[in-house]
Amino acid sequence: MGDTTDPLGRSLLVEQFRVLREQVPVLYAVLLVNSISVGLFLPNTVSPWLRFALPGALLTACLFRLAQWLRLKKAEFTAEEAHRELARVRLATVVISSGFVIWILALFMVVDPALRASIALLLFMGCVGTAYCLGSFPPSSRLAMLIAGVPIGTLLLLSGEGMLVSVGINLLALLVLLARMIGTNFRSFVKLVETHARLSEEGDRARAAEQTATAFAERFDRALNNMSQGLCFFDEDQRLIVCNRQYLEVYDLDPKLVRPGMQLNEIVDLRYSVGSAPKMEKQDYLVWRNSAAVIAAPSDTTVELTNGRIVRIRHRPMQGNGWVATHEDITDRHRTERALAEAKAAAEQAEAAARAAHAHLTEALDVVPEGLAVFDKDDRLVLWNRQYAEFYSASRQALAVGTPFETILRTGLAGGQYPDAAGREAEWFAERMAHHALPHHSHEQHLAGDRWIRVEERRTVDGGSIGVRIDITDLKRREASFRLLFEENPLPMWVVDAKTRHLIAVNGAMCRHYGYSRQELLAMFEHQLEYGEQQDAESDHGLHRTADGEAIEVVIESRPLVYEGRPAHVCVAFDVTERNRAQQRVSYLAGHDALTELPNRAALDQQIGAAIERADVTDSPFAVLCIDLDHFKAINDRFGHAVGDAVLREASRRLQDAAQGSYVARVGGDEFVGITDRLPLPAAAELLATRMRAEFERPIEVDGHALKIDLCVGAAMYPRDADNAVSLLANADAALYRAKHEGRGGIRLFTSAMDQQLRDRRALEHDLRLAVERGELYLEYQPQQHRDGTLVAYEALVRWRHPVRGVIPPGEFIPIAEQSGTIAQIDDWVLMEACREAASWDRPLRIAVNVSAAQFRRENLDGEVRRALRESGLAATRLELEITEGVLIEDMSRAKRTMHSLKALGILIALDDFGTGYSSLSYLEAFPLDRIKVDRSFVAALGQSERSLAIVRAVIGLAHGLGVPVLAEGIETEAQMSLLVEEGCDEMQGYLLGRPQRLESSDRNRNIPMRAVS
Repeated sequence: MGDTTDPLGRSLLVEQFRVLREQVPVLYAVLLVNSISVGLFLPNTVSPWLRFALPGALLTACLFRLAQWLRLKKAEFTAEEAHRELARVRLATVVISSGFVIWILALFMVVDPALRASIALLLFMGCVGTAYCLGSFPPSSRLAMLIAGVPIGTLLLLSGEGMLVSVGINLLALLVLLARMIGTNFRSFVKLVETHARLSEEGDRARAAEQTATAFAERFDRALNNMSQGLCFFDEDQRLIVCNRQYLEVYDLDPKLVRPGMQLNEIVDLRYSVGSAPKMEKQDYLVWRNSAAVIAAPSDTTVELTNGRIVRIRHRPMQGNGWVATHEDITDRHRTERALAEAKAAAEQAEAAARAAHAHLTEALDVVPEGLAVFDKDDRLVLWNRQYAEFYSASRQALAVGTPFETILRTGLAGGQYPDAAGREAEWFAERMAHHALPHHSHEQHLAGDRWIRVEERRTVDGGSIGVRIDITDLKRREASFRLLFEENPLPMWVVDAKTRHLIAVNGAMCRHYGYSRQELLAMFEHQLEYGEQQDAESDHGLHRTADGEAIEVVIESRPLVYEGRPAHVCVAFDVTERNRAQQRVSYLAGHDALTELPNRAALDQQIGAAIERADVTDSPFAVLCIDLDHFKAINDRFGHAVGDAVLREASRRLQDAAQGSYVARVGGDEFVGITDRLPLPAAAELLATRMRAEFERPIEVDGHALKIDLCVGAAMYPRDADNAVSLLANADAALYRAKHEGRGGIRLFTSAMDQQLRDRRALEHDLRLAVERGELYLEYQPQQHRDGTLVAYEALVRWRHPVRGVIPPGEFIPIAEQSGTIAQIDDWVLMEACREAASWDRPLRIAVNVSAAQFRRENLDGEVRRALRESGLAATRLELEITEGVLIEDMSRAKRTMHSLKALGILIALDDFGTGYSSLSYLEAFPLDRIKVDRSFVAALGQSERSLAIVRAVIGLAHGLGVPVLAEGIETEAQMSLLVEEGCDEMQGYLLGRPQRLESSDRNRNIPMRAVS
């Protein structure tokens, strides 16, 4: 309840009581309805005392309180009276709630347990209604919930029956929420009362402030009208706020016409109408007066009015773009000041005229940029200018009319003004005096601070002298900079006479670059540096000869200058010999393959374009051959890139020999293209392809290895098979594809059927790009079991269900994916899907995922694996990546870094298809392998070939020696499995144990029976 001792508490009490007067009648009406409903609901088996007597007593009490509250509904109460009534409400709440609790407890003892939940809910609703109606008076609201609601919920909670216990828990939770809601509402209620009280208090203060402001305004008005100056205030919209009587008198304005709120323009109109406006056009005055610069800046101005008055206006801006101004009539004072000023100006004018002649001469000398000095016949100083004094700052104290030249000179020597005189002052002084005595003399003089001047002296007719000093410091510095830049420049430079072209200066870089001594070069003419016949006019460089006779290519830049008083040219040579050689090499490489020096793809495109133009003009056909080396990838994977590069170089040489002058280009990897226009076609094209194949009947020997290579060739004719370069190459490639598809070493000419196959392949490539997005890929899982028959892992194998063609074998779409670049998208999907599927298994089996060569070469493979593990929730120890041998030997150091970064994630790594590639012991030891998989080709021959059994036995022994388990794949017979068990193979995989298939939910989580190992 509120406190009667402070204003807020008193307001709260009155407001609480006001709200309760509205709510309590509703409360008692709810209790009446609730009690009657419970009485009617009870069965006849319940005692009449419990059905009617006890609730009747409670209803009587409720009706009594209801009548009391209805009486109080329109009465006005003080805070103390409200406090007493609220205390009675709290007491009545305790009595009535206790009565209801006694009734509830009695009913629970006698009614059928099946009815207890219904009765409890009815009575609980009455409790909730009571608490809600008493919400503005939290003590009574909480008492109602505590005395009536809590026992009901507790009885249900202690009943021991599941349904009743659940209802009891929910009712108690509802009580807690209701209590929190009532508390929150009451706090808002208190804040609302507090805000209302504060607003009432602020209203009282505002009325008091209004009375104070009225009294202040009256005093301000009296002060304003007793000022000696006119005063006016204008707001930001140029409306008059207030002005005093003096302002109206200064401008002869009628007080009845000037009122607050008038625009400045209206007041100006009044001033112009009575003749008290400034001496300027009204529109010009308004433009000036309304400008932002005049309004926003403080100003003091004196204005003459058309009626002859002089007014001083002090303008001061106010915050918000308004302003205040004082207007003072200073007509008499201004006239007096003007008369005094005119008298003073006349006196000053006479004095200025007397000094004008001397000032003109002094000013004329001071604006001259040269230093000037005049001496009389006795060599005494008569006149000098400011620049002369600046040149000889150390002698400044001696510069005075009548000072002898000798004194000025000695003062400068004493002040260290002449650096060239240091250590030889007497000698230097005698030379300078001798020069000064000459009728005319000119020389350069070095002053302190590295300053240089040119001295020009001439004797006058009366024996005096005039001296001119010209600042040549910048000129001397430029000469010094030129000498430094010229001599120390790393590029060869020389100065040549403009007429004779004789070398008159060379720098050290030229001597070193050309190999001549400085004396030899200075005895030469420029043409003697040239080498034989010069380049044509379009060339940007010329040829020069060095001392040892070598020709160098140079670009000459030349600029005219005056050197030692004669016209000359300064030249710099840029040796572009190596640059041109590099450009020639770059131009060559731009059109040729760096490995084989055959023309590349860019050169091929130009060649085909030229061939088409030539064929169109001469009406002669030609053929394009696409050539592919068979078995090259296996050689590259097994023996490494160095051997592969040597094979490509030898293959290129043999293809050129077989071409017999026809065009051959390498377009990438082991792919070549030939062009022939020999007739007749297509027989000449087939003959060329046959000659090329014949060149490869002999093995290619590299590092002691005899390597057998064969060719597949596809050919297309222009214009028979295509009318443009792109289609021609595509059709030849389609013929090559058919030749490779039909077997190694094939030669095929393009047909229209191949064009359809090419379109089908491209359509398949297009559909494959969208297969992942469309959800057409799925995984099948092949089991891997331990030698004891226990299932230990599944290998995930990707499948493609095409919406039209059905299931497409991996051997058909995986090569297309690798060639088109979509393999990366498929790799990522397989890794993520396999991890997600494995994470859903109840059993912690391994999941093996194949890593393609393209996927292993990616820089972010470890990042993709980390993301798949994180998003799927799969433990890293359950993921095994299967990597083939060929991937590892491409770049051993890079492969090692990649595998160590993968192992750092905690996953397993298996070496797949072991025995089919390089099978080096070095990488078995170097790489962190967790499993070795024996290739199916060796397993298939078990029982038929002793050689295969020996290989399998050696692989198992080698792996076990390194502590690495072995898994054999491709097991299809009992005999194969028995042999592998006898040889100690650790794990098996193959059709005998289980074919790849999709796993249903039941298969993932049950023990799949495996074939026992006999």
